[in-house]
Amino acid sequence: MTTEELTVLLARIQVIDNRQVDALTLQAWEPLLAGIAYADAVAAVNAHFRDTTEYLMPAHIVRRVREARRAALPSTMSPARPECAPGEHRRLADGTCLFCTHREVSDA
Repeated sequence: MTTEELTVLLARIQVIDNRQVDALTLQAWEPLLAGIAYADAVAAVNAHFRDTTEYLMPAHIVRRVREARRAALPSTMSPARPECAPGEHRRLADGTCLFCTHREVSDA
């Protein structure tokens, strides 16, 4: 986010919660929001003020952006473990297969 975008973001926040924003505020917030895109920050600010009356801090924005990024990642885990073809199980010491849900039944 550029300095100009951060200035606009802080102005949006100021309109809602009446905080005082000056050059020191800008200098303090800038490194804390490094790597956050303006559009993501605006979405996080909007969500924050929609969901809570807590005083907004940079950490709230960073947390919401991280949560949104995490939610946008594709799921790499299938809901159920796949079944191996007969004879292709890789057994662990307890008789379970490393790759599927099959468990070898012991006669003991």
